[in-house]
Amino acid sequence: MFLKKEKLYKEITVLIGISIYSYFINWQSGNIGIMPIDSFGFLDTGYSITKGHLPIRDFWIFTGLLVDYMEALFLFLFGNNWNSHLAHSSFINILGAIGLYFFLKEYELKSIHIIFYCLSFATLCYPLSGTPFAYIHAYIFSMLAIFILLIAIKKKNSYLWFLFPYVCFFAFLSMQTPTAYILIILIFFIIYYFLKERNFKNLKFFLYGSITSILLFFLFLLLTKTPLINFIYQYILFPITIGEGRISSDETAYIGLLDQLNLKRIFGEFKFIHFLLFPLIFLSLKNFKKNNKNLNILNFVIIFSSIAFFFNQLITANQIYIFSLIPILAAVIHVNLNKSKIDPKIFYLILFVVLFASIKFHLRFNIDRKFHDLENIDKTKAVQANIINENFKNLKWISKSDQPNNELKVIKEALKVIDNDNREKTLITHYQFISTFLDKSLNILNRWYLWDNNTHPTENHKYFEFYKSLVDKNIKKNKVKVVYLLGQKNEINFKNVKNYFTDTCFKSKTIIPYRFSMHEIVKCKK
Repeated sequence: MFLKKEKLYKEITVLIGISIYSYFINWQSGNIGIMPIDSFGFLDTGYSITKGHLPIRDFWIFTGLLVDYMEALFLFLFGNNWNSHLAHSSFINILGAIGLYFFLKEYELKSIHIIFYCLSFATLCYPLSGTPFAYIHAYIFSMLAIFILLIAIKKKNSYLWFLFPYVCFFAFLSMQTPTAYILIILIFFIIYYFLKERNFKNLKFFLYGSITSILLFFLFLLLTKTPLINFIYQYILFPITIGEGRISSDETAYIGLLDQLNLKRIFGEFKFIHFLLFPLIFLSLKNFKKNNKNLNILNFVIIFSSIAFFFNQLITANQIYIFSLIPILAAVIHVNLNKSKIDPKIFYLILFVVLFASIKFHLRFNIDRKFHDLENIDKTKAVQANIINENFKNLKWISKSDQPNNELKVIKEALKVIDNDNREKTLITHYQFISTFLDKSLNILNRWYLWDNNTHPTENHKYFEFYKSLVDKNIKKNKVKVVYLLGQKNEINFKNVKNYFTDTCFKSKTIIPYRFSMHEIVKCKK
């Protein structure tokens, strides 16, 4: 998988070019518009880590543990600003594109074709969101795990067998799904491989990697004093209830699987993926009898993984994030066709489909920002966000819920009030950048605040008491005196929030109607 030094030096220009493109296309996209709940999701949680206020231990998360710690690293290295936030997601986009480059090199495609597929991947992967997003982190790490496993099998490389479990851990700690689905598929192929090949040397390295990665994770919990029970409730049990509700189409679920099973959703929105997936299935079945073990494993791992990503996409409440499967599927078809005497015009058709899809989705998602529901919003009305804070350099602020000048005016006033209040405080908001940019700990309780049991347990959820005790502990430990609520119109209602607290009374004051309020903790009257 990894090039020799001499060859690496010859290709360093290509690698730098792919990296620069991957970085700046995501940078460009991330600076166009915002959706508060997604765009700022990891800024304040990452900042909190740098101040010793840790996820799972001190505040509630149910996804993205690794993403939080990576965000903390980028903020520590490059400063508490928007550029550090985008540098994080842009770096992961580079990681995915370069991983695909080294992977395809092992299957002897022409360099020009490999570069083309990598640039298409970089266009269709992280720029859809632009900012750090747990699903895309997990998707990229899952893809890297797939690439590493396939090359480990092909090359019988012991070091890659050792590395593989670590990358799987990175994927799972980014997002439980689609990682869990991909791991089930990969484990099946691993069992098949070792039973058939009886390669005990590589089995030993795989087990070493698995055991050491698990031990290091438990060491991490120990060093950070993060209770294992907190991890189990937040990262395992609670997310399972979300998945169960969506798969069974429970009425309380934010989105149900049955709602997604229609022709428009399954075929209309994913037509380019199907256009390449179905031919790959056909080629795989056709080539299966040729007994090319490595090609068969490549084909079926990619096919089943693509189906798993597709299934996960159907049960998520997010915009489509798997369009970068298009160049991957095309590249694998390309590998298959290289093994046969095929009319070269077929290759041009594949390249055209990938190019057309890349341009189409670049314009629709990266430029028009469909991922953040800004496709039909006039982006010329965007306002430079540095008018509220210098750390917002380069961001063009516009969202779907309010006029940018009005929204920024509300936030600017809230920033001033919060900054001038020297008491210990908690801020409940989806503008999760305020503690980062003010450089003040605001004792956050959650990363997200939705009252439908999709971001944290509410009163009707079986794990609500566990969640409530975590909130209570946070407030008392940090000696919080006041709770601020800030959101878009009627987004966050104190009627819901006050149920978090045990034996706590408040004196409330509305600062900006329906947007910003203050709730001082006072002694309860007996």
